Amino acid sequence: MENRADYMENSILIPINETALPLVSDCDMLTAAESFRHMDRTADFNDMIYVAEGKMYVTEYGIDYEIGAGELLFLKNGLRHFGKRETPRGTRWVYVHFYLPDEIGGEIVYLPKKMCGLSGSVIEEKLYKLCEIFHSSDKMRKHRTNALFYDILLDICSEPPKSESISDKICAFLDTQADKNFSKALISEHFYLSYSRLSAKFKQEKGISMGQYHNAVRMEKACNLLRSTLMSVGEISDLLGFADMLYFSKKFRAYAGVSPSEYRRRVQSKY
Repeated sequence: MENRADYMENSILIPINETALPLVSDCDMLTAAESFRHMDRTADFNDMIYVAEGKMYVTEYGIDYEIGAGELLFLKNGLRHFGKRETPRGTRWVYVHFYLPDEIGGEIVYLPKKMCGLSGSVIEEKLYKLCEIFHSSDKMRKHRTNALFYDILLDICSEPPKSESISDKICAFLDTQADKNFSKALISEHFYLSYSRLSAKFKQEKGISMGQYHNAVRMEKACNLLRSTLMSVGEISDLLGFADMLYFSKKFRAYAGVSPSEYRRRVQSKY
């Protein structure tokens, strides 16, 4: 069996060729009504996932992937896929299950494993159209679906690669840590780099410290809970990982300019 390094080196790209179209077996756009983990399976089809809103977590061949808004990921057939972490409620995504020809002939074009920065792009629009055609009553829908998907794949091949900065990755990670205290050690461990190096890069690119960003994430979550739930201030404090409700209230006042109770009262007075 190939080792992990060989997999990353040789199998992270999916070939398409000029002699046969990929065949779409299923596609759709879904929105998560509740949080969930990606299905644990080893499929005989290839899978393309495009996240329009939110984020999704998938592990393939021991490699963990986070697919954020505007990002696209290809999963290969014959490899086990599953979700270690929950995809949050409200995540909206497009999936396309497809097969490639058994025999590869002609000139081969390779697809990148993952792409980002596709929000508002032509590729995003075509993916929405693909789902519309696939579920239409058009007698030629299968032919049109396969042709449009091939066109999408060619667009993906032609799209200049856009790399996600380390600061963007840190932001995405801290977005998942709203219920925990800020931890320099955890960040360093997650990104396999020293905290001082990560901190300097983050401050340079974002203009604020990681601690300030993390605090803003927690306080925005608190604001949302105060607006949209009947949870008490104490319950929200506990949910966000604060051991002391008074400390939570102090942090909230410093962020919002008013106490949590006053914030809720002002929001409710508008309706």
